[in-house]
Amino acid sequence: MRVTMEEKIKRLLAEQGLSEVEQEIVETLVPCLVIETTGEEAVTGASKFGGFPDLPPDMDWPSAGGKPLIFAAQYNLTEVHRADRMNPLPDRGMLYFFLAGDDLLWGAPRDAVSFQVLYRDVDPSGLRPAIYPDDLPREACPPEQGIRFRLEKTLPDVEVSEEMDALWYDLMDQLYELEERSATHHQAFGQPLSLEADVFATCRRQTGKETPDWVLLLQMDSDEELEMAWGRFGILSFCISREDLLTGRFDEACLVMQRD
Repeated sequence: MRVTMEEKIKRLLAEQGLSEVEQEIVETLVPCLVIETTGEEAVTGASKFGGFPDLPPDMDWPSAGGKPLIFAAQYNLTEVHRADRMNPLPDRGMLYFFLAGDDLLWGAPRDAVSFQVLYRDVDPSGLRPAIYPDDLPREACPPEQGIRFRLEKTLPDVEVSEEMDALWYDLMDQLYELEERSATHHQAFGQPLSLEADVFATCRRQTGKETPDWVLLLQMDSDEELEMAWGRFGILSFCISREDLLTGRFDEACLVMQRD
């Protein structure tokens, strides 16, 4: 039986004899969507990783610098809203994620990897699998896997102060250890898993946008079972400022790539 983050926290607090602060801590948790693979290919227009994107007739396979991009994932936003009705994305249409395989293969600076996040307000029933570009090697295409979304909660980004009382310091340390990367991790919304510097702080540095309010659109881990390895088994985080998201400027998204 799956144990949620909230249940893990309650169990830890009980073990520490701190059940009286349970409600206070639980109220700080931030909703997110854990993304799980189904083990099967997706039907046309459904959310998925890899394979061929399901595009509207008037949309070409995206490219950058004259070269086609690798298709990473697509969201059917109706499915996203079915899992989390309070999420900030549009409640219909498709969201696509692409990135440049050559940049990953040849070690481009991690803040210079070409990518595109594209939104289309379309009816998924009218989509068709795109024609695969002749100049994109087949081995660059991750195998298709359907995905599903599960509402979960994560801890907020709160820095543990060294001046904090020893008991609380130890407790917060244990709480954050619950979220360490112990397995393949795919997520949307909430606080992203940061393997190096804080992901949102990196977004501010890369874009020059000082806004503190960022949204994690997709965090996609390297996954041997899915034959996906991002920059030597790193993790990709597609993020966007909330202002750009609410005004539909997905071309202003930011890609952060980190490694253990």
